[in-house]
Amino acid sequence: MYKILNWVPFEKKENYYLDTLSDVTILIKTLERPQQLINQLYSIRKYKFNGPIIIADDSREPYREQVLQHFPDLNITYINLPFDTGTAEGRNIMLQQTKTPLFVLCDDDFIFEPRTRLPLMRKMLVDNKLDLFGGVFRQYNLKSRKERLKFDLSRWFLKFNILIPSTSIFEYSANFDLEGKICRMKKMKYQDPFTLCDMTHNFFIARTDKVTAFGGWNPLLKGGEHQNFFIRAKLNGLKVATTRLCGVVHDRWSPTPELFKELRDRGATYQKIALDEFGIEKVENFNEVMKEKFGE
Repeated sequence: MYKILNWVPFEKKENYYLDTLSDVTILIKTLERPQQLINQLYSIRKYKFNGPIIIADDSREPYREQVLQHFPDLNITYINLPFDTGTAEGRNIMLQQTKTPLFVLCDDDFIFEPRTRLPLMRKMLVDNKLDLFGGVFRQYNLKSRKERLKFDLSRWFLKFNILIPSTSIFEYSANFDLEGKICRMKKMKYQDPFTLCDMTHNFFIARTDKVTAFGGWNPLLKGGEHQNFFIRAKLNGLKVATTRLCGVVHDRWSPTPELFKELRDRGATYQKIALDEFGIEKVENFNEVMKEKFGE
């Protein structure tokens, strides 16, 4: 497995070792990306997580046996789903099987490292009576020439199983107002150690009962489920926040199968369904605030 090169000065080990998280389940939805999932599970094991891990796999040919063979020492419940069940319904199925009061949501291409700091995320969520608490992604900005060069250099080091994560972060956090048939996005001013918001990354820790109470994710969605989820959360009064102090490395170096790309690229077709649930006909300022298109 990769040796992650990171220097975290004066970091307390209790901030990143995960063996203290006795009330947390990690949920991982996977689709056509066995290598990414295996990379992630290696990183979870490296930081000593011994709690339950639930994996939902709706690949054309699920890779349950391969994964369980690699990680017999992890407490994994692996669910094979019908092909293309979808991210939203896959997460709902995992949520239904979660028995701990807290869960951590992960995509299959996240890598844990010292700056993930899940115990710190849990502490801030509990101490501040939050319902959902998100972190950031550490990834190279491939639109920047300088970052692209760093990314190419990091890929060269990967030939020697050395991973050099980006020192920069990618944020996906904002506030929004719902006014009749309009959802209006608003920039938020971040302040350490965390900032209240309406929407954050899909790497987060949350209270199981709070998310279960409003039904989790819209099961119809195979795209647009992220934005839809946080509108649901806001309408149901969840207290959401985000931090720059904690996060995951985003695996953008492992090869992505063509079938996964095809399924992911249709996501925009579900955006109208994601908004129809709330009677929203227009989303304002999304591109300005979130740097991507949605609801257009």
